[in-house]
Amino acid sequence: MKDPLFTNKLAGAALVTLIFAVGVPVIIQTMETLLSGHHGDHHYEESNPFDLSYVPYEELVGGPAPAKEEVKVSLGCLLAEADPSRGQAAAALCTSCHSFDEGGGNMQGPALWNVVNRDVGGVDGYAYTSALQNFDGAWTYENLNAYLYNSQAYISGTAMAQKIGKDKKRANILAYLGTLKSGDPVPFPECEAPEEAGGIESAALGEGNGSSDG
Repeated sequence: MKDPLFTNKLAGAALVTLIFAVGVPVIIQTMETLLSGHHGDHHYEESNPFDLSYVPYEELVGGPAPAKEEVKVSLGCLLAEADPSRGQAAAALCTSCHSFDEGGGNMQGPALWNVVNRDVGGVDGYAYTSALQNFDGAWTYENLNAYLYNSQAYISGTAMAQKIGKDKKRANILAYLGTLKSGDPVPFPECEAPEEAGGIESAALGEGNGSSDG
């Protein structure tokens, strides 16, 4: 009588034989690797037995991976959205070295009334450092922005050592300084589109202690 399970038994035997034929060499190779002590030092051929290839992104697309583009906002755009009242609050610490009121005299630092567009080192009777005396130009919004971002880096040798890294905080302070004059505030630079701006010129105003130029 023919065994009804003969076909199943034959298929099972073939499967067991296949598993044995494939699995035993793998087990032997694994044991040899472990016993040899090289389990942490495989060559590419050992860790990539199927010879899979990796194509670098540069070769795949013909160029380097695109960098994440940083959107830079112009100083004029920052000033257009600035809040002078917040700037006044942020500049409160500077009152220990500077006077902000009309008619205010020089303190440890020069008076800041009418500071925007004033000649650098232009306050009569104030003993500026040679660094400020030798700096040509005026305190434009751009120069003040750079000075407040990092005064020592922008004008090496200045007595004021201050850094204000936050763009909006500097813009608020600059907007406030623009109001320190009789009449309307000093007009802001034009707000340029991001692709035209080329980034804002980094710089800083002092909030803290120590001598201050300005």
